[in-house]
Amino acid sequence: DAEESWMQDAADDLIESMMEKYNKEKAIVFGTLQMYRWDRLDYLKALYGRAMQKGFYVGMKLVRGAYMEKERERAEEKGYPSPICKDKKETDANFDAAVRFMTENQKMALYCGSHNEESNYYLMQLIAEKNLDKNDPSIWFGQLYGMSDHISFNLAANGYNVTKYLPYGPVRDVMPYLIRRAEENTSVAGQTNRELSLLKTEKLRRKL
Repeated sequence: DAEESWMQDAADDLIESMMEKYNKEKAIVFGTLQMYRWDRLDYLKALYGRAMQKGFYVGMKLVRGAYMEKERERAEEKGYPSPICKDKKETDANFDAAVRFMTENQKMALYCGSHNEESNYYLMQLIAEKNLDKNDPSIWFGQLYGMSDHISFNLAANGYNVTKYLPYGPVRDVMPYLIRRAEENTSVAGQTNRELSLLKTEKLRRKL
């Protein structure tokens, strides 16, 4: 994942070449799609077409994205159309469509990287609708370590594949990433209050 759209093409080319080389038997190499970009669903479908022709598995982590203001500001400054969906509703629809596409096709491995309760529940519904195993090795849920534990723990307790992912490296490199994730979460209506309420409830349960 190059994170910024103006570097993403190079990252896409590198990741696809590695998928073609290493994903012959299963998905080992994964890319990341930021679904607040309106072109990413079309890219996913085109990539899948190439994968079927060349005989490799597609592994993708789906996220919404965290650089909306930065992307729009640069697009306006440089005079090109914004690569970002016009609003959250469109982003949500794009994300859900990608999740559905990946569960409807063979030789695809999905990592649903979302702190959104509705998105995780939607994937749970698709798994049930398509009679897939909860612990299907090609479907994983994931949240950032320290965030949305109520989602992670409940999914795991009900038999789904769940990971907690965390950045690792020098503090000067890791802190900007964590700050962006916190800003991303505070931009979602009610999410910060929800986290705080859950933490208070758990603190009371533990009699701390």
